[in-house]
Amino acid sequence: MPSINMQQCFVRNEELKHYPKVSIESIPSKFQLFISSTSNIYGKCLFVLIMLVINLFYCRELLSLDAVFSFKLSAFIQLLYGNCLYMVFYFRYNRNLVKQINDHWNSLQIDYDYETRKYFWTHTAIYRRLLYVLYTLFFIISCFHPIFLYNGQHNIVIYFYLLVCSPLSLFNRICWNCIYFGLIHLAQTAVEFNLVKLKKMLHESRKDEKSLNINAIKNIRHKYLLSCRLVDKINEIVSPLQFLIFTNLIANACQLSYSLLYNEQNELDKLLGNIQMGSILMHILLYTHLTVKVHKKSQESLAFVYKLSLKTNSMRLLNEISLFLNHNEIGFTFGGMFLLTTSSLSTLFSILTTIIIALPTFAK
Repeated sequence: MPSINMQQCFVRNEELKHYPKVSIESIPSKFQLFISSTSNIYGKCLFVLIMLVINLFYCRELLSLDAVFSFKLSAFIQLLYGNCLYMVFYFRYNRNLVKQINDHWNSLQIDYDYETRKYFWTHTAIYRRLLYVLYTLFFIISCFHPIFLYNGQHNIVIYFYLLVCSPLSLFNRICWNCIYFGLIHLAQTAVEFNLVKLKKMLHESRKDEKSLNINAIKNIRHKYLLSCRLVDKINEIVSPLQFLIFTNLIANACQLSYSLLYNEQNELDKLLGNIQMGSILMHILLYTHLTVKVHKKSQESLAFVYKLSLKTNSMRLLNEISLFLNHNEIGFTFGGMFLLTTSSLSTLFSILTTIIIALPTFAK
């Protein structure tokens, strides 16, 4: 069944670009499912091997075994953060969750729509390019900074980090982010479909108030409810990731701000620190924009539903619209504590700004 948008393109003699079916299946997703909790013995052994390699390096960085024994708090935080991320993906992102997400998506029955496929794959391609740019910067910093730091010292730990740990960690983080962006875009696509249909319905009602159809409103309300269930299921993996990612990014931002402002550094360290700070800020902006966008689109949908209520006097239509307006807001939570909205994120960033401003008191 061709969509209205496809028919309009045929009328304008526009060439349609082929977009595949909307799916969260990808190479990163398949790799993560292979080492998840529902994988076979080979996948679980590979997961244990990856954890062993990553933790060997972090444990070496955590404890200084020189003449004076010391404990590095920053290395401990990175060790804790890295292990938590691995565990969240291992236990949460498995075949059972992916099957349930696919079932919720298929129940919407909107994959036939050309604009739906176009929206999903276009946004996915844009954010993946940004992701590759950011992680290229991270890879350059993580590889070249130890070389300049140790300046010609032939240490087996450095080679182990550069040749094994850094590429392995980078590959896993790219996989996690591709999965994360894919899930967020799937939720956005479902909410966007409802929003587009409501906009068209409102536009038609302005031309003819009798064009409002109770069956059409019921259909959109049903799809809105299914979209809410889809987002709730995706939130099972996104919610703990939100907490870990934002907490780590804020901690790194504070540490880098402190180092750049109050520690004496050479020009190279300052340059690398500024590049890393810029990458962290770009990460924060990407994550906040993507997560809040789902909630904003759901609010826009409810606003259009309210405008539709002003276009009719039919009690049946008004009752159906009131049921629509009583639905909960769609969005993702921050570690299950509160819904991520524009106001809650502004509160988080104000806390971050307050901490950075208060850094001089810690420097004394």
